[in-house]
Amino acid sequence: KNLPKMKEHLLRAVELDPNDATALTLLGQWAIELKEMAWYQKKIVNTLFGGVPHSTYEEVVEYCERAEKAAPGKWNRNLYLLARAYTAMGDRGRGRCYLERTLRAEIKTQDDKLVAEGAEEFYRKEFPGPS
Repeated sequence: KNLPKMKEHLLRAVELDPNDATALTLLGQWAIELKEMAWYQKKIVNTLFGGVPHSTYEEVVEYCERAEKAAPGKWNRNLYLLARAYTAMGDRGRGRCYLERTLRAEIKTQDDKLVAEGAEEFYRKEFPGPS
């Protein structure tokens, strides 16, 4: 029920400040979480709330590229979202590039650490073997 409202608020923040990298990254996070939601989760959301908002990897890229342009390298989460989206879209070269940038990013917060751990696991799964 709150998913569309959350997006609405984030879009409003971007409307007020088109270079709000935080809101743009959160929109990318919102979109990828919906896109990658497991089928059974979608079924539950459909049953309880009448539907899951539509999202695409292209949407993730749009928001996260804008965030990266507004605040280059500020969040490893944004870089990781780009890596996941590009890889899922079949652009493995660009996905790997963003993933490697994620892994090189300085870890300053607990969130950065969690993102780095997820990125390492994603790297091993998507790009096995010698680098």
